[in-house]
Amino acid sequence: MNIWLALCLLLLILGFVGSFIPALPGSLLSGLGVIIYWWSTGYQQPGILFVGIAVFLSVIGLLLDWFSGAITARIGGASDKTSIMAGFAGIIGFVFLGGPIGVLIAVAGTVFLREYLVSGDISKAKKAGIYSAVGFLSSMFMQAIITFVILIGFVITLII
Repeated sequence: MNIWLALCLLLLILGFVGSFIPALPGSLLSGLGVIIYWWSTGYQQPGILFVGIAVFLSVIGLLLDWFSGAITARIGGASDKTSIMAGFAGIIGFVFLGGPIGVLIAVAGTVFLREYLVSGDISKAKKAGIYSAVGFLSSMFMQAIITFVILIGFVITLII
């Protein structure tokens, strides 16, 4: 196995793992792995169709990662300020509470608490908190699917 293939596979695996770790841009790592290997083969392998699909999926995954929490919190009735605060709380939750569960608790808790303090309406705050939690989990799930598809697709293109 050459160094470029090893690096690509490492990035693809890190990409999949990164879909469960908020601080790691999973889909970006997966797309980068494919592009690096494609470059290392003189743009011969994998084919341009697979590279295009992998890059497209990587961009979709990155956009989901960046915006899904804020969008779903907003749909749930949270303000823009609450969504921004929840983003920072997610980082703190990751560091101090550990991993995706810490992020989930921090984000949903922040949205619930802030919306309750602002509106005084517990049902509105609960709805916003639940929506933000669902957005976070669905984003993680979609990232996992995207990065897994890119990884498996890459391995299949090498075999064929």
